[in-house]
Amino acid sequence: MTHTETTAATGPVLTDLLALSDSDRWHRAACRGDPNHEAWFPYPSQDFDYARNVCARCPLREACAEFAMRTGQSGVWGGHEFDRGRMIRY
Repeated sequence: MTHTETTAATGPVLTDLLALSDSDRWHRAACRGDPNHEAWFPYPSQDFDYARNVCARCPLREACAEFAMRTGQSGVWGGHEFDRGRMIRY
């Protein structure tokens, strides 16, 4: 069973949302395969400590945040929360 087949049965994981052109590095992302999807897209009133802690040990933390800014992403990327590419919480 491939990674795509596995995630298709359980829903997309955060790394499935990354651009395919960047995917050669993203296999090392600490969030890869994380089942706690809601933690990566918190409501403004929710904390994002879980996602921030996962990001803290990730070797791609800086690149991930830069990707979010460059491509207008929302959610937690690189340990920070973004709204359409603008960092809103650190």
